[in-house]
Amino acid sequence: MTDRSIHQILSSNPRLGLTRWQKKVLSYTNGFLLLFVLQAVLALLINQIDGLSTFHAYATLLVGLFFLIIDKTPDRLMYWMGYVAGAELLWRGTGAGVFWETGKFAIIGFSLLGSLKSYGKHHANFNMVPYFLLLIPAIFLMPSFNRETITYALAGPLALMSASIFFSRIEIKTEQLKRLLLSIMASVITFSVLALVGLINAETIEFSQASNFITSANTGPNQVSSVLALGAFVAFIYVFIEKEHKYFRFLVILLGIGLLAQVTLTFSRGGLWTLIGGIAAGGLFFMRDKKARRSYFVILFAVILFFNFLLLPMLDQWTSGSLGARIRDTEPTGRLEIIRSDLEVFQENPLFGIGLGQSDREHARYFRVSNSHTEYSRMLAEHGVFGLISLIILLIVLGQKILKKGEPVNKAIIVAFLTWGLLFMAHSATRLAAPSFLIGLAFAHFDLSIPIEVSKEERFTRFGRMHIQHRD
Repeated sequence: MTDRSIHQILSSNPRLGLTRWQKKVLSYTNGFLLLFVLQAVLALLINQIDGLSTFHAYATLLVGLFFLIIDKTPDRLMYWMGYVAGAELLWRGTGAGVFWETGKFAIIGFSLLGSLKSYGKHHANFNMVPYFLLLIPAIFLMPSFNRETITYALAGPLALMSASIFFSRIEIKTEQLKRLLLSIMASVITFSVLALVGLINAETIEFSQASNFITSANTGPNQVSSVLALGAFVAFIYVFIEKEHKYFRFLVILLGIGLLAQVTLTFSRGGLWTLIGGIAAGGLFFMRDKKARRSYFVILFAVILFFNFLLLPMLDQWTSGSLGARIRDTEPTGRLEIIRSDLEVFQENPLFGIGLGQSDREHARYFRVSNSHTEYSRMLAEHGVFGLISLIILLIVLGQKILKKGEPVNKAIIVAFLTWGLLFMAHSATRLAAPSFLIGLAFAHFDLSIPIEVSKEERFTRFGRMHIQHRD
């Protein structure tokens, strides 16, 4: 049977020749579109109903437990983990009745439990285990046991290690990656709508050369900037690899640009530079793939033109020039002073460091008493040579992931995820689960193929051919 006759049969009866899986491929965008709408509605309801955020947190955990117990494949569990990585700040910012590090411990617990199931054909990668174990001795240098301090310092590294073990056994193909990216984006949309509602309802907004709490849903602007940037980051990655669902692709890029605008309005620059760094680093490898190169250049060029010459000038005018001045400002707002303090502490206590959480007061040497923003200098100050070795292990293992031979598009995704996570840790330590999750995700075995863009007629022909082969 020729391709033309296949197309004639499918044109006369669109239902003929489509297997259940093929129908899911064609309709999954409708499911995510509905999910995006429901997430926006959820944000509006959370803004009005006390306790709904708590219910959402516990319901989300129960859904994850259901996937862990019932499913024989890791697909829905890893989509769920991506959703949690994006929802963590939602629970914190809305005062959900769960403990502060719920997002990280959800990633930790479900990664370790998921690793015990027979997912995939690959062996688990335990290379990140020494990275975490070397951080444990600093607990014994604390003046007194403090669970919150220990959790704050070690939950992020533990989540990174756990996620790397879980994902190292899993093979991820293009369709799975698309769903994972959209799952992350869906949860970020909820917080995005909350921030937008707060912005609309604000009676007055004063913009200055400092981070803005009103545009950040009255939550820490640094973390809000990073979460919104995470949504924009995965949106742009999705657009680069999506070829078949053009209308949905256009919607996602619009949402990505909207999230990018919200990132800038937080006046916290960390998320913006993390987003740019992740996209740029991944682009070095996207450009090596003939099928992805054109898409990368066209989309990136269009976004830059739209943002730089239309959206940014409008926002800058609305903020009376404050936004442009903030973006042009290269002052790292105390981070260099904190790093300088950490390095001095390391020089004074090179062997064991000064213990978990003890570097905070030392930052007053050049800045003020404050938590570390840079994970790398914190590791040196609080863990000493153990932290240095742990950091070297981290860089070597991740370097091996980058240098390992593979298809350009696979390496592009890995490098983009690793860069985003490492840059986040440079300005916000491990305050959120997102960097640990993305770095762990980079340990998966990616088998991605970026199809050449095809017409609707060609897609039906392809499905028909697949059906006939299946019947034969």
